[in-house]
Parts: sequence; structure tokens; C-alpha cells
Amino acid sequence: MLTDPPITVAALYRFARLADPAARQGPLLDLCRAQGLCGTLLLAPEGVNGTIAGPRAGITAVLDHIRAWPGFAGLDWKESAADAPPFG
Repeated sequence: MLTDPPITVAALYRFARLADPAARQGPLLDLCRAQGLCGTLLLAPEGVNGTIAGPRAGITAVLDHIRAWPGFAGLDWKESAADAPPFG
């Protein structure tokens, strides 16, 4: 039986107009914390860029959240696996 790795790492970006990035910061941070994720996500008027790590379900929840923003359905990301948290 195949199982998910203990930690999924997702490097993501999307260059698209992001109106009022500061307004999206709090809800996104709350979601990341609730899902047990760590890492860095940069929000700017030009888009989003970053790397996050944690449980597979948490990564999916955050990717779905960002893809729901107008203009972000085409969010690009790459995944890898880690046996231990890659961030402090």
C-alpha cells in the first residue's frame, strides 16, 4: 500500500494582478496555521510566490484557496517530499 510522505513541500507562483495583497494576508496565514503548514508566501500586487511544507491535505487546502482568487486558477506549483520539516 502506498502512503503519502510525512511532509509535502510545494513551491508555487502565479504572476497575476492581486488587488490589496494585505487584505488576503490574514486569511491565508490563518489557513496555513490551521493546516499545520510552515514556509513563506510572498503576496504582492504582481502575484504570489513561495514555498510551503506540511501535511498533504494542508497543501491542497492552501492551493485550492489561492486558486479561487480571481486570476489565480492557473497557479503553478511543483511538489517534493521530505521526511522532516524543511523550515524552522
